[in-house]
Amino acid sequence: MKRFLVLDSLRGLCALTLIVHHSHIERSITELSFFRNASQFAGLFFALSGFVIYRRYVGTLNTPRQLGDFMIARAGRVMPLHIAVLVFFIGFECLKLVLERYGLLLNFPAFSGDRAPGEILPNLLLIQAWWPGFNALSFNYPSWWVSVAFYLWLIFGLVCYALPGMARAIFTLLGGLAFVGLFADSDLLTRYVLWGAACFYAGTVTYRLYARLRNFAPGVVLGSVLEVGVLATIGWLMVDGQAPMTIELALLFCLAILVFAWEGGVVSRLLQVRVFPALGRLWLSIYLTHAAVIFVAATGLTVAAKFGGYPLLVDKPGEIPGSLVRYLSTGSALNDNLLMLLVVVAVVVVSMLAHRFIEVPGMRFCTGLRSRSRASA
Repeated sequence: MKRFLVLDSLRGLCALTLIVHHSHIERSITELSFFRNASQFAGLFFALSGFVIYRRYVGTLNTPRQLGDFMIARAGRVMPLHIAVLVFFIGFECLKLVLERYGLLLNFPAFSGDRAPGEILPNLLLIQAWWPGFNALSFNYPSWWVSVAFYLWLIFGLVCYALPGMARAIFTLLGGLAFVGLFADSDLLTRYVLWGAACFYAGTVTYRLYARLRNFAPGVVLGSVLEVGVLATIGWLMVDGQAPMTIELALLFCLAILVFAWEGGVVSRLLQVRVFPALGRLWLSIYLTHAAVIFVAATGLTVAAKFGGYPLLVDKPGEIPGSLVRYLSTGSALNDNLLMLLVVVAVVVVSMLAHRFIEVPGMRFCTGLRSRSRASA
């Protein structure tokens, strides 16, 4: 089965933009409009997930065993790394608790706010983004994406198994309803769920459109025009668009997936250079570990500022009225951007280790689990 290397590369690059988005370094590129809005790329992750999973699994989930294998594979894809990072954050809160007993206080008290003990179980069950009473951004805040995606995968599998003849129509209907909910600002489901469902099911429709047009295969010139055009439109909307941009960007992300799935233009050829597919393989590790790396860096600088007297921290008003965002600041644009580069490199290195020692072994374990289950049957 063909692997879409260019789409993998795009996903890896979008994961890198989220590192910049969440870093909050005062005089660096984090303050450019494009990166301030980079959280929107989570929609691309949902759409691409729908595109790939529909292609791989539709029409193949015909028995309870196949459905079980599908869910084991999906759990093995995200759960080991998700739990590992969650354990890291819980462990750090325990460390803060010990330090507080010796009079050393960091930014916030241990196990308070978005890291309260009541948020641990929702994170373990991946339901933190589904219920308004939970904090979707608690502990490892990027894991809200995993929370939404995991149950969208479950719904996908159940529909394909129980109603295979109606699956296409149901996915289209669910996606349409999610877009209507976003437009109407519905409170029946959280916006995280509506956003994820709209993009995911739009991704399934995108694959069906690609399957019909796969023989179209635009030449290099037309392919290049389409690729540059869709990227420029996304970039323009990210910089100059008026919030909320969720619906418009969801549709543009699906168009980008369709265009780059053909791999016909010069941008696609560039994205097939070895380094970019490598980033694509690391995308989930980058996504799930980057907040932890940023947190460690910010904590280290906070300690340095507190005990060394260095002015490394600046509090600025956040987008939510009355809120404050803590920025790292070295005092110069050059040093701030060098710090940003250092954070990106650190995240990539940690992601390589997490991919090798957590993500891949987790997937292998689940593959072995499925094999043992078949053998015992």
